[in-house]
Amino acid sequence: MSQENQPAKQLDLAQQVEKQFRDGYCCSEALVIAATESYAADVSKDVAHAAASGLCGGMGGKQSTCGVFTGGAVALSLILGKGIKKDKRIKELSALYHQQLQQHAGGQICQQLLDRMGIMNWNGSRCRLLTKDGGELLQSIIDTELKKS
Repeated sequence: MSQENQPAKQLDLAQQVEKQFRDGYCCSEALVIAATESYAADVSKDVAHAAASGLCGGMGGKQSTCGVFTGGAVALSLILGKGIKKDKRIKELSALYHQQLQQHAGGQICQQLLDRMGIMNWNGSRCRLLTKDGGELLQSIIDTELKKS
């Protein structure tokens, strides 16, 4: 990868994710856009945004599975996927991401996470921090996998 395709080296992925969130993207969008800009320059911002938009607000605003979880799985697929049907490696990495993030967050359902955050989530501040934490975890998993290849 050329130097111009490595913005993650200037800012770590967690910072990139937080910047996207502050710029108005939802959790899933912020994760997927920042991750693909950092690791998969061939994936356009429009494609990354489109791939993640339906996951905002717990899958289309239904407060179901948190977009930090689903966005992370999409990012892993776009960055590390090889176009293999039912890619076992991507499933394993997504499961690892999910398990570690769920342990950190104390759940995975958007509404339950929001209820637990309560007033402390004023202006989305706790969602932003969880999204940033998801970016940090995602970077760790991606970097570990890239070192293997």
